[in-house]
Amino acid sequence: MRQLDLLKKPSGRTAMLMASGFTLDLENPCADGMPISDVARSLAYQPRWAGATREFYSVAEHSVMVSRLVPPVFALDGLCHDLDEAISGDIASCVKVLIGRDHLKKRLGPVKAALARRFGFCLDGVEVKRADLVCMATELRDLLPPTWMDFGHFPAPHPDRIEPIGPERAYRLFLDRYEEVKHLARSAETTRPSRKGRVVR
Repeated sequence: MRQLDLLKKPSGRTAMLMASGFTLDLENPCADGMPISDVARSLAYQPRWAGATREFYSVAEHSVMVSRLVPPVFALDGLCHDLDEAISGDIASCVKVLIGRDHLKKRLGPVKAALARRFGFCLDGVEVKRADLVCMATELRDLLPPTWMDFGHFPAPHPDRIEPIGPERAYRLFLDRYEEVKHLARSAETTRPSRKGRVVR
C-alpha cells in the first residue's frame, strides 16, 4: 500500500508495518486510510494474559466480549478500547505498573488518539472500563489456573463461560462485530484529544 501523504519514507525503527502494507509512523501517528482489517488481524493474534491462558485467547475475542457487555450505544467504544494493542501488543497490567502507567500513556496516547480519530470511537468511558473488568474476571475464572493472588478490584465474572475460538475465527468475529457497530462512529471533531489527553465527546 502506497501512502502518498507520507513526504518521506518512515524509519523502520519508528514505524509499524501493518498486514495490508499500511505504515503507521509512531513518531507522528496518523491512521487515516488504515483498514480495520489491519487491527483486527493483529488483535486476533495477540494473546491475552501474556499467553498464560490454558488455550489461546486473543485480544480480539476479549474486545468483542466487552462490546457486548456495554450498553449498545457504547458498543463501538468497547470493541475498539484496546485497538492500540495492535501496535504495542497486550501489555499485562503488572508490567504496566512496573514500567509506569503514566509513562506508557504519554508514549502510546498519541497512537491511541490517532486510531480513535480514524475509527470514530471514544476513550476512557466508564461503561467500557466496567465491562473490561468483568471480562478480566471472567477470563481469570475460565482461562487461567487457580491462584491465591489478590484480585479484589475485580467485579463478579459474567455467568457465561468463555470458549476460545482461535485466531482466524476471532479475526472474522471482530470484523463482523465491527460491521454491526460501525454506524456508532463519532466524527473526528467529537473524538479529538483534549489538552489533558482524554478524548472529548
